[in-house]
Order: sequence, then structure tokens, then C-alpha cells
Amino acid sequence: MQQWITQLRQQKVSTPEEFDALVKKIEIVAHRNPTYYRTRLKLLACLGYAYILAVFILLVVALWGTQQILIYTQGYDSIGQLNGVIWLMAIGFLSMFFVRFKAPAGIPLTRKQVPQLFTMLDELSSALKAPRLDKVILNEELNAAIMQRPRYGFIGWQTNYLLIGLPLMQALSPEQCKAVLAHELAHLCGDDGRTSAWIYRIRQTWYELAEKFEQSGQGNFLFKRFFSWYGPFFRAYSFVHARAQEYEADRRAAELVGAEHKAEALIWLNVNSTLLHKQFWPEFQRQSKNLKEPPDNFISQCLDVLRSPIAPEQSRRWLALRLTRQTNNDSTHPCLADRLEALGYIVPDPLEPPTERATALLGRQLDDLTEQLNQLWKQEEADGWEDYYQLNQHQLDRLNSLNSKAEHLLTVEEKIKRAAATWQLQHKQTALSLFQAVIEDVPEHAVARYWVGFLLLTEQQNEEGVPHLQFAMDHDPSLVIPACRQLYSFYLKRDQPTSAEPYQQRWQRHAKIWDLAQTEREKFDLKTRFVPHDLPVSEIQQLVECFSKYPQIKAVYLARKVVERFPEYSYYVFVITRRSYRGMGKDYKNDYQLKLLIKSAIAFSGDYTLRFLSQQEQWKQLTQLEESLIYHRSN
Repeated sequence: MQQWITQLRQQKVSTPEEFDALVKKIEIVAHRNPTYYRTRLKLLACLGYAYILAVFILLVVALWGTQQILIYTQGYDSIGQLNGVIWLMAIGFLSMFFVRFKAPAGIPLTRKQVPQLFTMLDELSSALKAPRLDKVILNEELNAAIMQRPRYGFIGWQTNYLLIGLPLMQALSPEQCKAVLAHELAHLCGDDGRTSAWIYRIRQTWYELAEKFEQSGQGNFLFKRFFSWYGPFFRAYSFVHARAQEYEADRRAAELVGAEHKAEALIWLNVNSTLLHKQFWPEFQRQSKNLKEPPDNFISQCLDVLRSPIAPEQSRRWLALRLTRQTNNDSTHPCLADRLEALGYIVPDPLEPPTERATALLGRQLDDLTEQLNQLWKQEEADGWEDYYQLNQHQLDRLNSLNSKAEHLLTVEEKIKRAAATWQLQHKQTALSLFQAVIEDVPEHAVARYWVGFLLLTEQQNEEGVPHLQFAMDHDPSLVIPACRQLYSFYLKRDQPTSAEPYQQRWQRHAKIWDLAQTEREKFDLKTRFVPHDLPVSEIQQLVECFSKYPQIKAVYLARKVVERFPEYSYYVFVITRRSYRGMGKDYKNDYQLKLLIKSAIAFSGDYTLRFLSQQEQWKQLTQLEESLIYHRSN
């Protein structure tokens, strides 16, 4: 046992690569000897409780020992006062673990309101022998979820929430919705009973405790070091169990409701998710160009889109795109193709959409609940919507500024920015002409070639866009995946799967190495190396012009980060020093708001990140680099 604990302590899970490597090792162990893995997982879960208990006992013993020394060596006889100190310290110790969780947002449903829905839940709970649901909440998600929240910190009494999205109910038939709810309830009663539900719950609890100690600074001496290792490590070690529980929950739902209903629920959730992502959300968010306050009918608009029939060829193409996704360690959920294969389901052709909708389970309350969700969403999104409104106004101002600037004075990056803003805010055909003008001047510009190919294929279904996308992905690794997806979708729409398949294979191969490259680029520590930027004076001048328009900025540093993966594709780092917020008034923006504004305005076509200067050591090397200071406000 001691040897096993020592091996555990040597494991590190501080990066995605370390997480992936550990998960792969554990998957091998779990496959070869499931009993061994589950036993070790239970022991590891108990280790967190054991550590907390051990520290608590040691503190109590230390205080008691101090009390005895004071009594017998110094004649200190205020035993009651010392006992009070001990109790106060014990209470303070335990209070560190009382993590406050916000109740999930949404509308609580009652049995009296929607009896049909609760009848279905009673039937499922009885068949699965699931624990009692404390609250059923309706929200705006195209999803359903089980959420357990401890009432008294990291120790028991859990509040069991079932979250059901109204869009989900609109997208699925009653039987498909029933299969989804069966899957969620099955998480509370896994293959080995309460133990699985316990593991399923505490994997998140330990991780959240680790984040709490990291952010608050509480218990740094006693707990931060332990939980900064233990929280992420336990999450990784239990990841294999959580992934297996997804398959197990699918299996139990299929046994209860039918594999066909469960599989079709997965299919239509994926198809409708693409529908909302590609058609509903872009059009809805464009309203923020003119509306300072969010619309009061978001849910109603969403449901209207989900009610509209999807063309069979469209649903087939969207489903084909979803089926190309591969299972990875970003989520415990397996990919759609793997889940359908585990259910033994073969997608039929044609794919028939649901004829009934699960919103029927809400009966006469549907319209009232829809209106309540409309108002709730409007209240919750008011601040975020205003930020987007301000951002759109900022982008329009920047676009007007670029349009008023003499053509010969615009840099290539500014021309790209103008064309992209035109596509987003005004006219797509005009944007295409602007991008085409860029590649007439600079034929090798990969970003401009990508945009021309994208617009020709998506807006005009013009095959002339194909060579542009091929050029873009051959010259810019960041464009391989989006270009391949566009080409794959284009050929599927033309019923040319043979032409589409090579692009699917290429993006899947590239995704594995590009994810590692992105992780490397986004990581900064004391080992990070920077070298001077290699930008021409004209581009630096237009960057300075852009930064000078923000009174919140005091100085800007720029350098290139040295990277091992795709070193030919430079990665730039802008480090910004802010002025004091005093006297800013309405001009003051927090870091997030300021970053959004800068990114919306900056004309920079390279791969880059914006960071704000802090006391962290890794930025010292960058700021001390020769010629890294590109802008400094004089007043």
C-alpha cells in the first residue's frame, strides 16, 4: 500500500499531455483487470477524506498538547478559555470545506404543474431504483443533466437536481426524451450501486475544493499543495470510470426504453445542435448590432427554429459531420459514432425526424413556462448582451475608420480586418470582393485565400473555392481543420463521399498534433523563451495607432514565443500594462472587456495571444527583450 501511495505522489497532472498520458495508462489497467482498477479507485477516493481527517486529528492533538503544557508547566488554569479556542479552531477548520454551490438556474417544476412529466420520472426512478429527485428544473439548454450538490460542504446530504432543457424537449419525441432522462438517472445508480454514484459525484467535489484552495488562499500551508496534486489527479484517475459510466448509462437506458429510442435521441440532439449553431445563433446574435437590450423572446425564437422541418439532405450532411468526430479526453462523453456502435444501432436512410414532441409532457403549461424562460434568460443575459452591443458598435466604428482611410495607406492586415468585419457586420458579397482584392495583391496570403474559398463554397456553392482552401491549409497549420471541414461538407452536399473522405482523414490526423501545438502555445512558465518580433515597421505603426485609441492602456510589449511544434508558424505575445482605474469613469473596462475590444479592432493576421502584465516571473524576460516595447502612452 505504501509503495502504491508513493507511486501516486510521483504522478503529475499539470498539463493536458500529462492528463492524456495518465488516462491511457489507466485505461490499460482498467481493461486488463477491472476489479483491481475499481478497488484502487475507491481507495484513492477515500484518500481525500483520510488526509482531511488526519490533519484535523493532528491539529486537535497539537492544541490539546499545548493546553496540557500550559497547565502543568506554567500553572495556566483557564481551561474553559483554551477549550473555547480549540472549538473555534475546529469550526474554522471545517468551514474551509463548506463549499457554497449556486443553485442551478432555471424554473423549478412541480408535480401539480406538469403531472405527465413527473409520471414519466416516477416510472424511470422506480425501474432504475434511483434515489429521490429533490428538484426538477427547466432551463434553456439543448441538454439534460443530473447535478448533485452537497448541502454541508464536502460531506453528505446531497441535493439531487434534474435539469431538463425546453429546447431538448422540443427537439425529441416523448420516447426519445424518456431515453435521455433514463440515461441521466442511471448515473445515480451505476453498475455497482451507490459506489458508482459516489465516485461520479466526488470526482467533481475534490476538483472544486482544489480550485477553491488555489483561488482563495485558504489552508495554503495544510491543504493547497496536497489538493493541487490530488484534485486533478483524482479527476484523471476517475476519468476512465466516468467514461465507462456513460456507456453504462446508455446501456441501461436502452434496456429500459429501447436502443432505437436512445440512439435516435443522440442523433437528433446532434443534428439540432448543429442547426442552432449554424443557423439560429449567428442570426440571433446579429440582433446585438442594433438592440442595446436583449430580446424578450429568445426561447420562443429558438423553439420556432426547432419546430421547422429540416431538409433530409441537410440532416444527413450534418449527421455525417458529427459522425466524423472522434472520442478524446476533453470530455468523459464518447463521440456519437462510438455511442451508436455500442448500442448496436445502424443509422437508417432516410433518417426520419420525430413526429411528436416531448413538449407535450408539459401540457397546458408550455406557453407559460416558455414565457417565464424568456424573461429569465433576458435578466441573466442583460449584462453580456450590452457588452456585445458595445463590441459591435466598436467594430462598426473601426470598420468606418478603415473604409475612410486611403487604400494605399492600408496594410495587408488592415485590409483583411476590413473584409472580415464587412462579412460579419454588413454584406457577404462585398466581403468576398475585398478578400479577392487582397489576394490579387498578395496571392500567397493564406488567410485571405481561406476566406475566398470559404465564401465561394458556402455562399455560392462555387467549386472555384476548392483550390483556395487547399492552398490555405497547405500554408497555414491553423487553417487545416476548418478548411477540411468546409471541403468535406461541400462534397457531401454534392453526394461525392469519395472526394469528401480524404479531407476527413486529413483533419483527424492533423487535430491530434495541432491540439498539442495549441497546448504548447498557450502555456507560459519560467522555462518559456521569447525572441524579438520580426514585424515590419509599417505593421508596428498601425498596431501603435490601434493601441493609442484605448486610454486604459499604458504600454504594450510584443515578442515571439519559441515553440517546438510548427516553429515556422510564428506565435506572438502582446503583454499589456494597464493605467490605474482611478479617474477613468465610464471609460474603465475590466480585463475581459478590454481584451474583447482590442481583439475586435486589432489588425493582426498572425497567431497571437493578449496578456496583461502581472507580477509573474515569466513576463520579465519578455519585457526586458530588446525592442519588445512597441507602445508607451506619454501622459
